[in-house]
Amino acid sequence: MRFRTAIIWNGLSQFGQSGITLLSTIILARMLTPDDFGLVGIVGIFIAFSQMMVDSEMGGALLRKKIVTRMDYSTLFWYSLGVSILIYGVLFLTAPYVARFYSRPELTGVIRLLSVCIVIHSFRVVQFIILLRELKFKISAIINIVSGLIALGTAIFLAYKGYGYWALVWQQIVMSGMLAVLMTCYNKFIPVLSISKESFLYQFRFGIGLLGGNMVITIANNISTNIIAKIASLQFTGYYTQTTRLTNFFQTSISSIFNQSIYPLMSKFETLREVKGMYRNLLLVMTLGMALIIMMIELSSSWLIQIVLGESWMPVVPIFQILLLSVLPACLQVVCRNVMKTLGTTGKVMVIDSAISLLLLLALFISAFISTYSILWAIVSVQFIGAIIWIAVAEWQFMRMKSLRID
Repeated sequence: MRFRTAIIWNGLSQFGQSGITLLSTIILARMLTPDDFGLVGIVGIFIAFSQMMVDSEMGGALLRKKIVTRMDYSTLFWYSLGVSILIYGVLFLTAPYVARFYSRPELTGVIRLLSVCIVIHSFRVVQFIILLRELKFKISAIINIVSGLIALGTAIFLAYKGYGYWALVWQQIVMSGMLAVLMTCYNKFIPVLSISKESFLYQFRFGIGLLGGNMVITIANNISTNIIAKIASLQFTGYYTQTTRLTNFFQTSISSIFNQSIYPLMSKFETLREVKGMYRNLLLVMTLGMALIIMMIELSSSWLIQIVLGESWMPVVPIFQILLLSVLPACLQVVCRNVMKTLGTTGKVMVIDSAISLLLLLALFISAFISTYSILWAIVSVQFIGAIIWIAVAEWQFMRMKSLRID
């Protein structure tokens, strides 16, 4: 019953956010140019990588802990805030060099302003962990949807006023700010002015493996945009960026639903049988259900692009059809990764994620010498290989734990 409730509310939250993103894409694609999306898309890897470091996965340790104190939360808060300020300083100073690398002077201002999201994000790391630990999925859903709507309204207003790519920048800043403010207002958590070395080491040992793996994944998943930006036109980069926004409507929504539902609930399981049962049911349901959905979307992709983005964006259809194939294997990997976290084998998560991500980077660099479309097929192929690896490792882990009588 708790899992069903978690899926319903997290589903409402994620599809609500994705629906807002889709609505944003529909509206802003008609108000902004592919160059605008391409410019902001270039910065995406820096922001995503930085926020991954701020999240650090250390909070996952607090979901497993039986009793969590205010000192535990405060330790995580001050760590996240300190890292975010450090990263912001680095990005602020290096922004002109990044702009020079891409021969786009305006990137300096974009990076410096958009990087504020990193610091803002640090204020909601602990707040989000508190909501997950207390299984407040409904509250989280409401906060996410309200924040998304306010951010969308801001972006539409600025785009209408002719601010161009700045509308996309402020959309992300407002979204981050609203999430932090609303979560803080609900939880009413205020950190103490000290940290616990013991608590930090406990969280760090759990999160370091996940952080390492996630950092490599973030680089691998976002570097394709920068490779395309370097070898192709900014217009094609805009097409690619906009297409990933559409595919992420499905992938990110489904992945986030299970990320925020599977681990918080599985971490409360006491037997291996419970974990294994949920894991295999999820694999079966997700494979059959998503395969059917993806096939239907593929068949109607031209109509969908025309309705969502408009006639001028029809060149993205083949890009969309290729990248859509990566959604299913990517989501299967999410399920396996959460199972491994539940079993406490975070060191293996880092090794597997790193191996798959390095394989993706190798495939991207090789395919970059062939054509831009080869890069797209490389992404899809590696995602399927990664899913096979993850499923094999998860099954091996279940067998190993059974042989060691860890039930």
